Amino acid sequence: MNRCDLHHLPRRTSAVTLFPALGVLLLGLAGCVGMQAARLQSGEESDADRYGVKTIGDVTTVGNADALQAGGVGLVVDLEGTGGEPAKDNYRTELEELLNKKGVKDVKRELANPNHALVVVTAMIPAGSVKGDPIDVEVTLPAKSGKATSLRGGKLCECILFNYDYTKNLSPDYQGSNVPLKGLDVAKCEGPVLVGVGGGDEAARVKRGRIWSGGRCSRLSPLVLLLNPGDQQARVASLVADRINEAFRGGPGDTPDGSAAVAKNNLAIELHVPPAYRLNMPRYLRVVRFIPLQGSPDQPGAKEGDARSYRQRLAEDLVNPARTVTASLRLEALGQESIPSLKAGLEAKHPLVRFCSAEALAYLDCPAGGEELGRDVAKQPLLRAFSLTALASLDESVSHFQLRDLLTTSSDAEIRYGAFRALRALDESDSLVKGEFLNESFWLHRVAPDAAPLVHVSTTQRAEIVLFGEEPTLKAPFSLLAGEFAVTASGDEDRCTVSRFPPLGGVKRAQCSLALEEVLRKMAAMGATYPEAIELVEQADRCSCLSCPACRDALPHAVSVFDLANSGRSSLVSPEGEVLAAPQDLGTTPTLYNTNAKK
Repeated sequence: MNRCDLHHLPRRTSAVTLFPALGVLLLGLAGCVGMQAARLQSGEESDADRYGVKTIGDVTTVGNADALQAGGVGLVVDLEGTGGEPAKDNYRTELEELLNKKGVKDVKRELANPNHALVVVTAMIPAGSVKGDPIDVEVTLPAKSGKATSLRGGKLCECILFNYDYTKNLSPDYQGSNVPLKGLDVAKCEGPVLVGVGGGDEAARVKRGRIWSGGRCSRLSPLVLLLNPGDQQARVASLVADRINEAFRGGPGDTPDGSAAVAKNNLAIELHVPPAYRLNMPRYLRVVRFIPLQGSPDQPGAKEGDARSYRQRLAEDLVNPARTVTASLRLEALGQESIPSLKAGLEAKHPLVRFCSAEALAYLDCPAGGEELGRDVAKQPLLRAFSLTALASLDESVSHFQLRDLLTTSSDAEIRYGAFRALRALDESDSLVKGEFLNESFWLHRVAPDAAPLVHVSTTQRAEIVLFGEEPTLKAPFSLLAGEFAVTASGDEDRCTVSRFPPLGGVKRAQCSLALEEVLRKMAAMGATYPEAIELVEQADRCSCLSCPACRDALPHAVSVFDLANSGRSSLVSPEGEVLAAPQDLGTTPTLYNTNAKK
């Protein structure tokens, strides 16, 4: 049989180990709600009484904003003699059972093969994921790995991942051992394992690896709103779902019936993330919680003794820097009818007001604030991650123009790579960011050839090297070592020699120019993987053998409200017009720039 044709490994079907996904969600929430829910509500509750309008956030709590951990066992093949028979433990028992059900004829021989290794496979599935979404996968030799010593060069055969929970989470009164129970199959994964990325000694680094986007979600992983005690009624759940679906007419487009929200029972409402918010899930949760529960936002007398409507009060608060963050989110929650008020906010003198207005307009699919967002990326570091994500979420010509301009004209590595990632998220088929996948291991991109040169390597979300500007080159003389590869050139040469020294012998050599792009292509053609490509770039940079700067993971990120509070800044804006702080929490780092992946 084909060594990688070990597909569709079935799961055990014992009634003890299976449980409905929603049941697990509701019973195991103790560790999920706490900090995340508090963070989401921190900016909302202080204004709860200001407007006299009851919102969805007043009757619900976010139940599962954290990612779902999934795991399983798998088989790595195509090793070069560094695998071998695994230890006799539960991992082996489970893999044997799965391979037997798959129909593998001689399981013991497969496991004893020195080119095979049993591995533990794990992944974090973001809440709000839909079927088919890519996920990153971690592959590790277990502590008792038997004869296996390295995963270098290996390939994971198709593996099924399951969600797990512990017996005491499912029943706090359970008196037995707190053991994990297998739940539903939630993802499938396979692909070449990249080892050597991250810290630790070499012996430890080769025992763990990663497959960027190596998994695919097998089912929806919806967000859930839990009704608060005292509001747990079917009528209230139905009302919440109806109001959300009215606010996001047309639904996310990836659910069976196209609904953004579904009332499951008197305890929970299932949420699905609309396309506009797929790159910024934390914002979606904040906006949902600001949707009015009932009544018209334009009805006078929203608060007793006040003739102004709820929307009018929000429009007034929008231009107040002390209230603009929350006011813009509440206006966004009211939908398209808020666009005139938000456009007016673009004319404000205060940069924070203009930014909040432009960001809300982008998520309402209005391009009016696109130029403001582009200026904020360049001039407002505090707002950069939010501005780039808003541009990436707005599929309009202004977004394409602003991102292309930032990518080519800025000298800041964070802006350039942030704009690159945003443009790729907006349109991965754009010729500027399309790139090429080398050796089924990493992406190589050459962008903005007329701009200043820069080399960027990424260790989050995707294995990619981006070469910005004028062609980066290696400067002789040098002798660079990267895994099995050596790249050398003497001082009077305009070409270099790329050599590979496999563990089992058979040295290979080839020559190419000193252009970094050509060197990386030559290495990939000779079998180099991403960790070796990263090591070459970073070693050349350390040795001053690279014609331009190189950097790793230059990602814009959100500054926490705690950092802002600790900064001790008395002014919101510097004399130069840079936003230094915000009186309210701007939000957590958007999904687009989240660095949850382990390094």
